[in-house]
Amino acid sequence: MERFTKDEMFNELRTIFLFEADHIILGASEDMAEQFIGFENMDGQYCYMDPELVDLARFDITRLFDQGYDYAFRPSLLHTLHKSEVKYLVAFMKGTPRIGGTDSAGEIHQFMNPDGYCQTIADAVHARWKLERSSGGATFTTRELALLANMTEGAVRNAMADKSESGLKAIPGSKPVLVGIDEAKRWLSGRRGYIAMPARPREDAVLHEMLAAARTAKDLGLVVSKHHLLITNHSSTDRFLSAGFSPEEMKAWEDGTFQFEAERAAKLAEVLDLEVPSFVGKALEVSLRRDRAITEADQA
Repeated sequence: MERFTKDEMFNELRTIFLFEADHIILGASEDMAEQFIGFENMDGQYCYMDPELVDLARFDITRLFDQGYDYAFRPSLLHTLHKSEVKYLVAFMKGTPRIGGTDSAGEIHQFMNPDGYCQTIADAVHARWKLERSSGGATFTTRELALLANMTEGAVRNAMADKSESGLKAIPGSKPVLVGIDEAKRWLSGRRGYIAMPARPREDAVLHEMLAAARTAKDLGLVVSKHHLLITNHSSTDRFLSAGFSPEEMKAWEDGTFQFEAERAAKLAEVLDLEVPSFVGKALEVSLRRDRAITEADQA
């Protein structure tokens, strides 16, 4: 299945708010709808207006859709959601208008369908949260497994029809058909389109992308600080102090003012659970670029 982009999801979210503004007109008044959406309705119905007019920063749920997209489609130790936030996404989509506009005929839109971008994110987030965080009693629908495996529901049903060892085994007698969490994990582990949540920084593709993309000492400092926080949150002991890194030295790495020493950089990479050659090479690159810029500025 081809993934939609975060921008496409955001544009659909703007459309949802336009439809909700029309709903507020019906239930309250045009003035209250304008207060909600942030601008006057000049065309009679908000649902026909340009979604780009909507400022998503006005709405708190935008942050959860932003984080939810990453949590569902780009699993990383950096991407986490609380159970209550997952519930907010699910409840928000259940409460969106089923019809739009203010006339009797109404207007429909893609977001009202199961394949709408925002609905897909809410469902995929819920499915991943159950897979990663729930107890052994969790169950999964064919839609949820399809979202996790990046497959069609038809392909999931075909896997259920496969009676071999590699097939997907549903819970006997379940209606609608459901799959237990242990079986879901076993089957998903063999799907090409499934991206598992990394167990440690060294396995985290998003963190590796951040390291590779770093162009300045401050960029590298952001990578270090995020790793530092991850490891501190997942460890009962201060591994950095134990490895000889003082708070002052860690601060220098995090704010980009560190002095490059290959041996110290290698040691820090080990504590951060990163590939040593990649981290040391990047630290040398950004520190040389930083120091050269300082020298050129002094000579100007």
